Amino acid sequence: MNEISSPVETTFSKSEYIDEKDSNNDPESSVEMSEEYERQNSSVEAVRLVVPITDDTALVAITFRYWILSTFFSIIGAVVQQYYFYRTTSGTFSIFFVNLASYAMGKGMARMLPTGSFTVRKIAFSLNPGPFNIKEHTLIGISVSTAASAAYAIDILSATDLYLNYRINALGSLLLILTTQCIGYGMAGVLRKYLVYPAEMVWWSNLVQVVFYNAIHNTDEFKTRKMIRGWSYMKFFWAFCIGMFLYEFIPQYLAPLLVFFDWACWISPFNRDVWAIFSSISGGGVLALSFDWNSIGGSTMYYPLAAQLANYGGMIFNYWIILPIMWLTNALGTRTYGRPLTSRLFHENGTRFDINAVLNLDFSLDVAKYDAGTPAMMTPLYALVFFVSFVSLSGCVSHIVCFHGASIVSNWKRAVGGEDDDIHTRMMRVYPEVPQLWYAAFYFIMAALAIFVCETYIKQLPWWGLLVALAIGWALTLPICAMTAITGFGPGLNVITELVCGYILPGKPIANMTFKCYGYMSMYQCMNLLSDLKLGHYMKIPPRAMFIGQFWGTLIGCCFNYLTMILIIDSQREVLNGNTTDPNGLWTGQRVETFWGSGLIYGALGPARMFASSGRYGFVYYGLLVGAVIPVILWILSKVYPRVSWSNMNVSIIAGGMSAFPNGYTMSIFSGLICCLVFRFYIFRYHKGWWQKYALILASSLDTGAAFTGLAIFLFLGGGISAKMQVEVPSWWFNHYTPEGNNAPYLSPDRCGAFKGQWTGGSGL
Repeated sequence: MNEISSPVETTFSKSEYIDEKDSNNDPESSVEMSEEYERQNSSVEAVRLVVPITDDTALVAITFRYWILSTFFSIIGAVVQQYYFYRTTSGTFSIFFVNLASYAMGKGMARMLPTGSFTVRKIAFSLNPGPFNIKEHTLIGISVSTAASAAYAIDILSATDLYLNYRINALGSLLLILTTQCIGYGMAGVLRKYLVYPAEMVWWSNLVQVVFYNAIHNTDEFKTRKMIRGWSYMKFFWAFCIGMFLYEFIPQYLAPLLVFFDWACWISPFNRDVWAIFSSISGGGVLALSFDWNSIGGSTMYYPLAAQLANYGGMIFNYWIILPIMWLTNALGTRTYGRPLTSRLFHENGTRFDINAVLNLDFSLDVAKYDAGTPAMMTPLYALVFFVSFVSLSGCVSHIVCFHGASIVSNWKRAVGGEDDDIHTRMMRVYPEVPQLWYAAFYFIMAALAIFVCETYIKQLPWWGLLVALAIGWALTLPICAMTAITGFGPGLNVITELVCGYILPGKPIANMTFKCYGYMSMYQCMNLLSDLKLGHYMKIPPRAMFIGQFWGTLIGCCFNYLTMILIIDSQREVLNGNTTDPNGLWTGQRVETFWGSGLIYGALGPARMFASSGRYGFVYYGLLVGAVIPVILWILSKVYPRVSWSNMNVSIIAGGMSAFPNGYTMSIFSGLICCLVFRFYIFRYHKGWWQKYALILASSLDTGAAFTGLAIFLFLGGGISAKMQVEVPSWWFNHYTPEGNNAPYLSPDRCGAFKGQWTGGSGL
């Protein structure tokens, strides 16, 4: 099938800057032209090193093969990810699996399908327009990535179905999912000139995809690069992918102690203070290691060094310094609640607070019952999470305004079209743009449908409440997405949306969940779409093809998320709502319960009670002031001492690191930091050629191998296909457990903490 537009068949390459004849006759001219070529390249060094500046405009992205393969893998991805949502052990539908499988199938279809064309009403079609090319392959991956997720709105539909016995009909459910997933499209269209076209908006995770697609298609620049022992890029990829796939069976299945390698705990494993400080499951994880690649991640090999150091600095400051001090001194009663890191609510004496005991039948708060008892309390370190979340949010806005505001204003004035544009932006001008009217119309249609859904089905959230949620998304999307594009890190909107709705619509948990979903997802989906647009930018996919591909994947994802949800809830209702326990331990409603519980806390209990200015947690709002002021101070210092990179001291990222593990599982800090320093500091600085050639393809191969292992364990050893296929590893030192399934005499697999709370040491016993 032919693409929407047929741009002129030209190829932009290095030869446009270096004339072959002149270069042969005049070496000095060749050097000068090569320097001009490098000057015209991206201003971001990592992008210059890995993103080719060539384009074959004759390649067609939307073909018959695209429609078949994108639909097939989008359906599988949506079903699998929604299926995992209700399972006790989650797997991952890896985009690299899609890329590999779709490449093999696309090449096969190119060989087998007829090459002739046929005409329908004067429109020519071809089932096989030529070899399977890099652009249709990339667009397949982009479509599938938009489909292969468990839509956030599913939490709302599951919670109302399981806990209120109220099932929104198919039309309302599909519109709720579709509008929450698509409301960000119009925003992405407006913001693309600021967040996609400028060179400094890198969107770092796309660099791995760029290298992978060019490697597997063996494009011109990658043909000349030979790896170790003369291997091709893909031979190198498969060697390390298979190696990681085999290795990951050890930490993920045979020896989980290697996931939580808390060696410091072994010094005194039954000491309560040692457990709270050194355990990476329940405590701060000080100096804890993890030999599971899933805990480290390939992003440590290529995300900006300064941003990673800021993030790890925040983690170390909070979990390795503040947590031990607060625990050992019992500051604010930290020890009272049993464990330092948890999001649960408690009474002042440390017993669990049951919010259901103080709710009316309509799930609003029974004020008389609540006031008759002791107030709900949070652990001090969880309250700190709210404080640093506000620091991160306001710090993000302030940092972007101070350090990148001039650039954003410049891009707005230039409106994309000046001679100083990024080279990839100039190359994309050959393709017809998506008119702003398309995005604007799409946004208003989705907003109107969202109002219809709220007024008809989600009766607790009035139309004006929805508009407030969308306004929050509009106000904060630009700085958050700019921060993410530049550094790879950015705050979310889930906390601020919960609190705002808790104030404007108190006592309405369903309204709170829906408000959060629209406010948070408008930013989150916009961010995902902008990231995909940047990938299309790097790969030179026509914008109109991108628009169709993104929407197609989203539409398929919505439909099959919903169908999978209905099938699972109907077959596992009693297990998911907590009335019975799954005898095989495979199904759980914990994720829905957590979402519902959050809606009850902030919708029914309300932030006015939890965060009253006169109460114990009133300090959290000062985080907004702290985050707003610090970047201004750093910006002033950058003017006084311009040789110091003050912008690298990003308070938003530091605060984000401080709030990274509100419920524990801090095992990734030390291992991730080591990997970051090796690849992003030492190798990138002192062996740049090696980093350019190996780092990104190595990151993609390791991530792919680890993801495949998790999927294989889940399907074939963990009962994913059938409970009869579940295979338990025999108990041994690295996987010690009793026949009852407990890690006795230890509290957890990290060999830290006494079983059943029986301690032999630690202060305050």
